[in-house]
Amino acid sequence: SVIATAVASVLFAGSALAEDKVTEGWTVNGYGHLLYNVGQSLALEETYHHRRDYRAAGAAFSGNPTQVEFTVTKGNNYESGAWSKYVLKTEYGNNEGGNGRGFYTSSSGNEGHLESGQLEFKEAYVELGDLSYFAEGLSMWAGQRYLNRQAGIITKEFWKQSSGVGTGLEYNNAGVAILSADPGEGSCTNPNGAETSSKQCNLDADGASTTVTSADFYYYGVEALAGRFDFDLKLMSRTNVDEASTAENGVGAAITYSRDYYGLDGWTTTALTYGQGVAANRGVNFGQWSGNWQKDDESIFFTSYGVVNISENVQLGTEVTYWDLSNSETDSVWGSDDGLSRLFLGVTPSYKVNENFRMEAVLTYSVESIGKAENWGREDADTSFYSATLAPVFTVNSDYWGRPQLKPYVTYMSSSDSGYEWSKGGDDSETRVGIEAEIWF
Repeated sequence: SVIATAVASVLFAGSALAEDKVTEGWTVNGYGHLLYNVGQSLALEETYHHRRDYRAAGAAFSGNPTQVEFTVTKGNNYESGAWSKYVLKTEYGNNEGGNGRGFYTSSSGNEGHLESGQLEFKEAYVELGDLSYFAEGLSMWAGQRYLNRQAGIITKEFWKQSSGVGTGLEYNNAGVAILSADPGEGSCTNPNGAETSSKQCNLDADGASTTVTSADFYYYGVEALAGRFDFDLKLMSRTNVDEASTAENGVGAAITYSRDYYGLDGWTTTALTYGQGVAANRGVNFGQWSGNWQKDDESIFFTSYGVVNISENVQLGTEVTYWDLSNSETDSVWGSDDGLSRLFLGVTPSYKVNENFRMEAVLTYSVESIGKAENWGREDADTSFYSATLAPVFTVNSDYWGRPQLKPYVTYMSSSDSGYEWSKGGDDSETRVGIEAEIWF
């Protein structure tokens, strides 16, 4: 009968949908971060050195006025049960690799001339899973990708990732991968005094690249202690290293624990990492920045962040991070004779006024310890940094993570070092006003 045929069609469609292992066809996701610091120059001294690095956080400390990201994915499911995925991530960022000098762009049509960090491919890889000769749940991939990225919610610093070109296998919650990257980003001055790509300054005497490589081993999703544990191990190496003190190898490891907000309604992510040698950058943060570490450099990194739902209208985001860098042989790290440590504390209270409006604040405190007062020209061995941001948020969804939104803000920043300059020619205390737009989809 017609009714029986219709019911059968619905059941068949539901069965076919249940067997889909990836989203069929083309999908587009993206992110946009648009920022204007009113009346402020985007000179290097006003952005990169002071915007993050666990000293302060908030919209005013971003050096990128225009960041636009798109991820295009082509997924297919096959009658055999196999599936495939092609992922292409592009990003436009008006900033040198996210770390250099930004510019407020205009309409010349030649914005990229003599600049870097414009429209770039961030990910491009193919993944195949559940092939007929694979075990169920096994997939393999090859290409360029950000593997297993995680970042703090207030600092927005990525503390875990493998960013490079390589290949890997995943089986359910376990995986193994190998990725390589050539050190250097932005520009640098070569021995001849010429300005060139920073990668050209990371070549050996014969002109070969000092490529860094990470072998990743990970096992995620171990349920215990009312939460979930993730485990990472990374073995890193660097080729064509001539200097005796420069690290040729390194090892990094991390344990990550995710659960509710310490027993309350919400969520948290807590991680402890160790890194040595090439892996001294928080142990599990691998990419083109992984070069130039010394063989005896070591780091201990701890972070815990999350959001708690206090009431129907009040939410609170928090982050605490501690990073300790040392050298077991010379004690000198980044020009500090007695090691280096950074402690960061941040809170972001959010009050929902109605569905389209909320009030938000970002309050941060940090301490940077550099061993001796004379290091880096500081007044004291320990320098404190304070920042406070107040922002009315215009949004279509006033949840803590509700986007898109427009956020005018006023930020006050201060330092315990009277000689510290938040901006070139500035002071140890400064106030900034601006507006930030943010969207993801």
